[in-house]
Amino acid sequence: MRYHELIATILLQEDVEAMQGYEYLAKMIARAMLNDNALKELHGQKTLKNYCLCNLYPCEADRIYKKGRAYVFHIRSFSAEFLLKLRYLLPQLKTGIIATELKNFQYRPIAQLKSLTPVVATVNNRSWTRSNGLKLLMERIHINCLKKYRAFIADMEEPQEFFIESIQIINEKPIKIPYKSNSFLGHKLIIGVKSDPVSQKLAFAALGAGLLEKNSIGMGYCIYE
Repeated sequence: MRYHELIATILLQEDVEAMQGYEYLAKMIARAMLNDNALKELHGQKTLKNYCLCNLYPCEADRIYKKGRAYVFHIRSFSAEFLLKLRYLLPQLKTGIIATELKNFQYRPIAQLKSLTPVVATVNNRSWTRSNGLKLLMERIHINCLKKYRAFIADMEEPQEFFIESIQIINEKPIKIPYKSNSFLGHKLIIGVKSDPVSQKLAFAALGAGLLEKNSIGMGYCIYE
């Protein structure tokens, strides 16, 4: 198993507030996808998206990315073809992309998943909060990872247990993420992963395609230990 990662460097052409960075990057990627017929069709589909991304970095002390400064962001996918197309399409937008690099990552044992960007789960048309309970969150994470594994890697029988051994919410208060005219409430998590092969496969699906929902706008981008 392996996933791919496109690392892009951008010279910002305007100031961008940190929490607006997700929408800024998501719109840029969407515009690039519209210039390829296959990606345009994918963008319009209401289905699992085979990619996730992180916000710009390095962070700024005042939480505002500065015009004229260079920043980096990553886009991950299980599809090398998808990222190769973006590597070609993004610089054509003339939005300040000055360098790109494509890397491949093979599976390695995963003890923990840590979300660098907030994760979002929808419960009755609202964002999950602590009042909905950790058990429901774990269930949503497990089901979502199973769907992604089946969609992007291979078929799998229904696991008998959750792949999550432990779960910790890092933030004290929900993180509000503005997007278009709405906003989402997200949380940053540390997830302990069981060592059996099925659990490891499901955790790997989260690495390559993101944890939970809204991955195409920057939610649920993870690192692992």
